[in-house]
Amino acid sequence: MNCMILVRKIVLGIYQGQIIMKKSLLVIPCFGLLAACGGSDGGGSDETDPPYGYCSNAQEMTCTYPVSQLELRYTMHLRNDNSMYFRGDFYSDYKPPIFPYEMYVSDIDRVEIVQDGVVHSRENLSGIEFPTIDAMGAMYEFNWYRNDELVGYTTLDRLPEPISDISINSYELTNSVRIQWSAASDHRYDIDIHSLRCYSNGDVALSKESKQPNYIVSEGFAFASFDLLNHYNETIEGLKENYDQCSILADINGRNLLSVPDQHIGNITLNFKSNETLYIELF
Repeated sequence: MNCMILVRKIVLGIYQGQIIMKKSLLVIPCFGLLAACGGSDGGGSDETDPPYGYCSNAQEMTCTYPVSQLELRYTMHLRNDNSMYFRGDFYSDYKPPIFPYEMYVSDIDRVEIVQDGVVHSRENLSGIEFPTIDAMGAMYEFNWYRNDELVGYTTLDRLPEPISDISINSYELTNSVRIQWSAASDHRYDIDIHSLRCYSNGDVALSKESKQPNYIVSEGFAFASFDLLNHYNETIEGLKENYDQCSILADINGRNLLSVPDQHIGNITLNFKSNETLYIELF
């Protein structure tokens, strides 16, 4: 309609007295323009239906892929002060592994979270972040719409309990580190053991990654003990002889075994865990 009005204005302004002839000539390229811009005869697709605009088919845009080729993943790390890291991301096995590596949410896709009946919309236009979500809800619903049609729906009725009362001790005699915490019922824990870093005269003199980065804690237990020789091929005694200060970076994670997402529609996955980052000073 806007295109036709523009044609009439041009015709009346330039071709007075030859309106019919010139108008019929100008209609043809107008239709060609509509076809080039993705105009349709009333049929639709799940990528470019009005009023959602034009999808560029860029490899990083969600509108480039049908719903069946997309996965919406939510990640939550819950801290013991009830703060959290929380975000969502789209993934596709069909996306080429080239820059930009992240996927961007197109305007045909809408995601929202309903916490205890209250709808929360994402606040970042390119990402999926919900800063108003908190850890005190009794029910969480995760909705994904394409062209206003519900294509993904998952619910969760409980979150993992925060990890508290953490204590850490290192023992030079046994060359080991012991971590202990208060366990919640129906939870399983693991520890990600990251880097060993040592300093001399204020500068980093040694940095090593663990040879066994993931430590699985037996169900029902709330402690872990690991040997520096197995993880870094080092001893505490030897480190003391060569460095002024040494520390280990680790993460302890807890997952609620009863916190199982109920997948109703589509492909939405949840990776929710309690998490605490540990800075372990050996000496």
